[in-house]
Amino acid sequence: MSKGIKLFLYQDNKLFKKVAFSNSNSKQIIIGNGKNSTIQLDNKLVSNNHAQFIFDDKNKLHLQDLNSTNGTFLNGNKITPSKIHLVKPKDSVQLAGANGVLIVIEKMDGNPSTKNKLNIIEKLKIKNKVLIGRSKDCDIIINSSSVSRQHAEIAVISNEKYTINDLNSTNGTFVNGRKIRGVTTLGLADKIFIGKTQLSLIEPAKDLSEELAICVKGVEKEFSNKGKKNKVLNKIDLAIPAKTLLAIMGPSGCGKTTLMNTLNGVSPATKGKVFLFGQELVSNYEYLKTQIGYVPQDDTIHRQLTVRQSLYYTAKLRLDNLNEIEIESKIDNILTELGVLHIKNSLISKISGGQRKRVCIALELLSEPLVLFLDEPTSPLDPQTIEDFLNILKDLSKRGTTVIMVTHKPEDLEYMDEVIFLAEGGFPAYFGDSKNYKKYFGVKTAVSVFSLLSDNEWIEKYKNPRPVSKFSEKASSKQKALNKSFIDQFLWLTRRYFKIKTNDKINSVVMLLQAPIIAILICLVFENITPAVPFITALSAIWFGTNNAAREIVSELAIFKRERMFNMDISPYVLSKISVLAFFSVIQSAIFIGILFLRYKSNELNFEAPIAAFLWMSYISIAATFLGLLLSASLSTSEKVMTVVPIVLIPQIMLAGLVAKINTVYVELISYLTFTRWGTEGFNAIQGQVIKTKLNELGKPIDTKSDAIKELKFSFYKKYDEWFNGFAGTIEMDIVAIIILVLVMTYFIYNQLRNKVEVL
Repeated sequence: MSKGIKLFLYQDNKLFKKVAFSNSNSKQIIIGNGKNSTIQLDNKLVSNNHAQFIFDDKNKLHLQDLNSTNGTFLNGNKITPSKIHLVKPKDSVQLAGANGVLIVIEKMDGNPSTKNKLNIIEKLKIKNKVLIGRSKDCDIIINSSSVSRQHAEIAVISNEKYTINDLNSTNGTFVNGRKIRGVTTLGLADKIFIGKTQLSLIEPAKDLSEELAICVKGVEKEFSNKGKKNKVLNKIDLAIPAKTLLAIMGPSGCGKTTLMNTLNGVSPATKGKVFLFGQELVSNYEYLKTQIGYVPQDDTIHRQLTVRQSLYYTAKLRLDNLNEIEIESKIDNILTELGVLHIKNSLISKISGGQRKRVCIALELLSEPLVLFLDEPTSPLDPQTIEDFLNILKDLSKRGTTVIMVTHKPEDLEYMDEVIFLAEGGFPAYFGDSKNYKKYFGVKTAVSVFSLLSDNEWIEKYKNPRPVSKFSEKASSKQKALNKSFIDQFLWLTRRYFKIKTNDKINSVVMLLQAPIIAILICLVFENITPAVPFITALSAIWFGTNNAAREIVSELAIFKRERMFNMDISPYVLSKISVLAFFSVIQSAIFIGILFLRYKSNELNFEAPIAAFLWMSYISIAATFLGLLLSASLSTSEKVMTVVPIVLIPQIMLAGLVAKINTVYVELISYLTFTRWGTEGFNAIQGQVIKTKLNELGKPIDTKSDAIKELKFSFYKKYDEWFNGFAGTIEMDIVAIIILVLVMTYFIYNQLRNKVEVL
């Protein structure tokens, strides 16, 4: 036991008192509601002299219930009155059950991360502006890499009128849970959140890491399926202290992952509320998501990057207020802590599953989260790797990060501080010390617990002794706020994506080789530029764009969801994909058109306007990239996407007008929805003339020049000319039509991606 400890006292989900306690200043502290108590509480459920803490001569801390009316609970278990119990750091004590007082025991350690905790208003009496940030020149210094050097500025405008200005910080300034931009009016009661620090005009800075990590009251979760509601979580009440390593366990389908996703905001509760570090989750999610780390079952790293590259680009997206030296130092420190520094320059595709899981955690630790969630992280690992991995998580919790993981492996509990057992139907059956659950259930092994969790007896027996706040059961409404700079996100997402493509050399080369292979086949099959050549060229452009993009979102869906949860906007993400894929489309088009030009330049009918043809093919291919991204955003696996791509391309072939004449107005209208219709027409407009083969009077074939647009128009229904008059058959018409198709697809891409993960 350390020579000093701190008692953190919580009531109604709020930290209301901190007490430093050691055998040098006092050997005994009595806590109660009476005037003679050492620590006097204002809670009617607490007895006058409720309980006492005792330091013995060996620097060990003990707890004794003083025959209180409503009892004292140690790590969820009611203790025997008058009997002395040993208390250790990270233990939790509850006085008077669920509506009483929670006391969390911590070692006396660490310096506060926030310097100069004077009242801001007092500072504003001396100077008109108070600068907040990481720099030593700031009036209020917050030592955190998630805080910019000059992060925000508070100014006094006149008597009792104040403003706060975010100074283009990386991770934002939040007032009452909402992200601000520029100058915002500030009231005396407003709460300001910067990094892990809560500020206000009239109170000193507060370190949120000292608050109760998670508090849950009355949480329920329902899913609708074909009009029927299915309740998967029922009456969940929790109070999880900070710096805890906690496991969520239970039989398959009991709602373990659902509970975790309710706690981290991925899937908000249907009823009830969740508080993280004293802040309501839904209404403050724009701020709290920057303090949450999340490692899902699927890896959230690009396998085509090295470990260092993956961490570097993530740091640039989340922490670009750091300079290059600071980023490299932070990467090295985190990899050292996780025991994987030696693989820093290895491709992620070449490292083991356990190492990949550690790299996923490293990505989250870059932003120094207050709480880290992991979904079954030990499932794919071997026993030795599991032991090393869980020891790392335990060390993380000791250093201040609350760690919550879903697991189905009973042996993981040996490393946990606390455990939640969920019964069938999503009911809590146990929440407390991971060392006491066997005694609670009356079993010898963890496996035996699972057979009991279908019995309603344990649901009825369970009572949560920890205090939670009092509030309305109705879930809070969502609030939207501004995200990090669009340009910054776009630039770093583009750089990362380009590095992914260039690192994956084999696939990139195969992708580029498509163009010369198809172009050479055209040259071998067609001696002259017949109507089929513009058609196949347009179809090739559509194939390049669609095929290049078809797997680019679905293959990294887990990564997209995680980054979307943190701070990534959809628009720069999609635009980064378009930009890099457009680069490859342009190269493919240049190779393709270059080969056709060289083949047909000396023919009776030359390949006209190669520059215009190159630009048009690039335009169509880039437009078709949106079709590929739409498929990738709409389907759940790469296999499904590649199955659908041919199905989507077949109508492009049939409705282009070359395979068969379109004879009805309905089919004509449907053809307007295809890229081949407009792409082929554009190539014909650029070419001007094509070679058409006819039979002479003797039945011998002869080649004649024919107007390309007239030949194409003959393939379509007569209404085309009537509807668009002189605009029909022009390159301008084709450009406008393709733009309209792209805009429609962009709308659906955005909505599909927005529905992939609902950001509060």
